[in-house]
Amino acid sequence: MNACCLRTPGEEIMKKEIKAASGLSLDREFSFRAIFFGVMIGLLLMALMMYLDAVLGLDTDVAPIASMIGVLLIPLFGGPTNRREVNIMQTCATATTFAAYSLTGNIVPLLMMGEKLEVLPTFALLLLADAIGICFVSILRDQFVYDKNLPFPGAVMCTTAMDQIDAKDKSSTKLLFGAVAFSVVISFLQNMEYLPYLADFTSLLPENGMTLGILIMPLMLGMGYVLGSRNALCMLATSLLICLIEAPVGTSRGWFANPAEDYFSEIQDFNLPIVIGIALLAAVIPICRQWRAIAHAFQFKKGADQKSDRDYSMKSILILLLVLTAAMIAFCNFYYQIKVIHLVICTVVSLLFAMIAVRVSAESGLSAGLALNIFMIVISYGLTGNAVFSMLIAFMNFNTFILAQDTMYDLKIGQMVSASPKKQIKAQFIGIFFGCLAGTALFYAIIKVFGLNDELFTFPFGNMYYAVINGISEGGVSTLFNPGRFAIGGALGAVLSLIGLPAGGIALAMYLAPKTILGIALGGMIRLVVEKTKGIAFAEKMDNAATGFVIGDAMVCVLMVIITMFR
Repeated sequence: MNACCLRTPGEEIMKKEIKAASGLSLDREFSFRAIFFGVMIGLLLMALMMYLDAVLGLDTDVAPIASMIGVLLIPLFGGPTNRREVNIMQTCATATTFAAYSLTGNIVPLLMMGEKLEVLPTFALLLLADAIGICFVSILRDQFVYDKNLPFPGAVMCTTAMDQIDAKDKSSTKLLFGAVAFSVVISFLQNMEYLPYLADFTSLLPENGMTLGILIMPLMLGMGYVLGSRNALCMLATSLLICLIEAPVGTSRGWFANPAEDYFSEIQDFNLPIVIGIALLAAVIPICRQWRAIAHAFQFKKGADQKSDRDYSMKSILILLLVLTAAMIAFCNFYYQIKVIHLVICTVVSLLFAMIAVRVSAESGLSAGLALNIFMIVISYGLTGNAVFSMLIAFMNFNTFILAQDTMYDLKIGQMVSASPKKQIKAQFIGIFFGCLAGTALFYAIIKVFGLNDELFTFPFGNMYYAVINGISEGGVSTLFNPGRFAIGGALGAVLSLIGLPAGGIALAMYLAPKTILGIALGGMIRLVVEKTKGIAFAEKMDNAATGFVIGDAMVCVLMVIITMFR
């Protein structure tokens, strides 16, 4: 026998140890490196998101970026990884990112009213509100992640990035990274204004008030492609109805200013009650249909016929939710002197809004946070009659439904990659603790260094919410909330839910700028063409390219923020 083929006992033992270590790394999930990188990446993304929000009034979806960073970074420290470990990292990162970045929008109006920035109370409110959002949607996890009517486009993009870890067909990996590179180039050229990003047809339309523009950006096209042709068609039809029928009719009758001239702001206020009505009924009806499944979730033992991979105690989560809610109500009553009944009502409303936020995000890949936050300001002012109290309540509730939205997003990704929901929830709690701590400190530093009147830090959302609360204080709640339009929206939401159309996406198409919706719809139409000409299997493979478009555009957004910071 050839001597080179002989192995000593020591070499055999070393080989077995290496193989065992490799197997262990491939079975990792809730690891130190996943949590460490999750917190570190989350803090970086949170700082960038707060800067983007405070300077430009913009945000971006950071989850696909976090997933891609995890795929590339984790194996460099400790060996091979797997989709579940990357999911834990991404879960912790997004929780850290979203834990406190809303400070630049919701606390700024309070400072403009003359209130002082109190660090410890702000930190406590953030942490309690975030934790309530996590607990609430953890109870409803199975009712959302197993709903076949919810495409969760954001989750699809994240898992597409994670699939590159153990992909045997390298053509998909090449397609993803090629699309990222292409998107980076195109998006950078658009941001530098070397390439156009908006196709505006308003000047060609015959009627006064008509408006029509399309954002042709990699981010919009990629999101629309993953969202799918059916949902995109519904959003397209809604947006065209708003642009070509409601806009000229409303302009001629004086319901709102010409949308082509005031950037769609007044028509947004006009449609807000309808949007909330649609989204509310569309979120509540499916949950009511599943009341038996929700009741079963609280049984001591799962039935053999129950479909669930949940590995945590529902009762423990419920008890924690009740304790956290009671603590937040008691704190606000004692420290701010807000009436308990007002806090209880607004807390219930915020949980309803959490369901709306989750469903809208799952249906469209977009966030209803802006509309829900404005509506919460209206509700809380109607109850308390106090501008400061209403902004405090809106601040808490905004964080509740944003973390609810983020948590359900991550739980769906976990279900798709067979991750442990219990470990995901633990990662969420770790993320919000560090996110609230660092976010509060960062916001305090921004205010102390730059103040509220800096040329760079203009706080667009903070100023907008300040204008909203001022308008309500002077003109009453009816200036922004019309019960008749809310009832119409509720009826539409019920009908859309019963016939199985994506009511959350349709509602958002009535509120967001049409150029955004039409850009997403264009991506959905591209998918329809691909499905008809190349087949469904090829169209699904092209999800890699769509995900790459989104990641590349988001990376450029982060890059532009960094460039702006150092100008």
